[in-house]
Order: sequence, then structure tokens, then C-alpha cells
Amino acid sequence: KIASEIFSIKRDGGLESHRFYYGEIVDPRSGLILDEVLVVLMVAPRSYTREDVLEIQCHGGYLLLQRILDLVVSVGARTADPGEFTKRAFINGRIDLVQAEAVIDVIRSKTDAALTMAQHQREGALSRRIYAAREKLLHALALLEAHIDFPEDEVGAMSADEIKSLVQNAFLEIGSLLAGYNEGKALKDGVAVLIAGKPNVGKSSLLNTLLQEKRAIVTSVPGTTRDIIEEVINIGGLPVRVIDTAGVRHTDDIVEREGVLITLERIPQADLVIFLLDGSRPFDIEDSMIFSLLGHAVTIPVVNKSDLP
Repeated sequence: KIASEIFSIKRDGGLESHRFYYGEIVDPRSGLILDEVLVVLMVAPRSYTREDVLEIQCHGGYLLLQRILDLVVSVGARTADPGEFTKRAFINGRIDLVQAEAVIDVIRSKTDAALTMAQHQREGALSRRIYAAREKLLHALALLEAHIDFPEDEVGAMSADEIKSLVQNAFLEIGSLLAGYNEGKALKDGVAVLIAGKPNVGKSSLLNTLLQEKRAIVTSVPGTTRDIIEEVINIGGLPVRVIDTAGVRHTDDIVEREGVLITLERIPQADLVIFLLDGSRPFDIEDSMIFSLLGHAVTIPVVNKSDLP
């Protein structure tokens, strides 16, 4: 209905499902042609949501897209809520919940490895493994309940070995899934690497070197960095969130002190802490204090300024 009001097709007849049609989007109020487009109608259930879907493919550009969207809304449509198409696909049984959750991972993927993992999950690879374990447990449960409910009928003797085998196989499958959690989480969310140390040991210089660009201000004045600077780099297919922090020290500067507090809050949240030390100066009480604050964090000590005596 909406397409018939705004789409001027370049041939006679209606729209057949799953065929592209060339034409123009025309504002019926002014007669103004907005763009040359391709339109495709996808009749249920052969669509992403298993509902009737009509798609307009126009030229790119924010203004043009916004004008066509405004026109579509003005003749009776409404804008979708965030994730609504995927929600409808889930409700209509086209995908399960695990696949639906994978869609946003596909969109947010930062590396090829993360994208590959998300695509496999979206295609149902994870769901199939979960369902396989579930079927083994349901089978074991059915054997148990049958023996309990019909002990004297011709159900057969309860096979303890069969039940044990089913449960053990399900246990191994679930254990395998759990064992891959940390790796999957790292590929999906990235690894948070926090650079910690006292002021002027070279934390910002290290960040700039890893990024191969001047992202953080570097000066000889201690306390230059007063806030968290966070950037993502791709290391061997793994998204690594490198976090430059304020130098940890006792200070009367209100702004710098706030930066130090933020640093201390972020240390326990990091997957890895690079404890940066100035190799041209002795290991002092400030270094010792920072080391004690790292607690149980996975830490790599790095000695910087090796060019200095």
C-alpha cells in the first residue's frame, strides 16, 4: 500500500515476490522525484522476519535517506524500534534466542576473527551444540521417569550404564562450551589492557607507539594525562582495548586526583595490566605503592626509557 503511493515503477503490472524493480521515489504531495531506486517485495514466510517485507534500495547519503524515510513515515509507516526486525524474526520462529543475540555481535565485530565467530553463532553453530547436550539430558531424564512411573510394566530394566553415558556426554559437551567462554568473550568484547605507573614514566608514549599515531599528549611535565584514554587495536585478529591512565601518585590537584581515582577503579576491571617503570630512576616508594595496588591483576612489568642511563 505504501509503495503504491510513493514508488513509480518503470513497467506495467504489480510487484512479484523476490524480484527487483527499477523506478523512482516520488513525493505524492509535490510530485518531486527524490531518487532512482530498486524495490524488492519479499512475501511471507520468505523474508528475514517471516512477514511481508518491502525494501527500498536508494543511493547513499544521510540527507537522501532521511528524506525517503520521512516520506515513508508520512504515508503510514513508523520507524522500527532498535532490534525490532530481529525480535520479530525470533518471535516468528525463524531464529532462536542465541542466534538473535549474535546479530548485534555481527554488527559490532571489530576484527575478522570476531566476525567469523559471530557469524557462526548467528548461523546456529552454538545453538546446535546446546540442543545436542539438552537432548542427551532429556533422554536420560525420560529413562529415569519411565522406570519410576512404570516399574512393573514392560519398560525394561533401567539401564544405569546408558543413563550414565548420556549424562557424561552432556557434561563433556557443556564443559567444552564453558571452556571456550573466555576466548569467545575476548574475541567479542576485546581484551582490556591497562597501562599503569607513576607520572612521567612514558605511559602515553607507549600508547602512541602501539597505535602508531599521536593519540595522547606527551610532555616532560608529570601529570599530563588526567583522564582515561582508550583505543582499540587489532593484534593477530584479537581486538585489544589499550587504556592509558593518569599517573598514580599523591597530589593536591583536584582534577589529577580524580584521574588517579578513576585509574584505581579501572585496574580490577582490566584483563591485563602493563606496569610501566622508568628504567632511569630507582624503584621507589611510589612504584612500590602502585605495585601493591595492582593486587591480583594479571600484570606484566615493563621497563621503559632504556635509552637513558
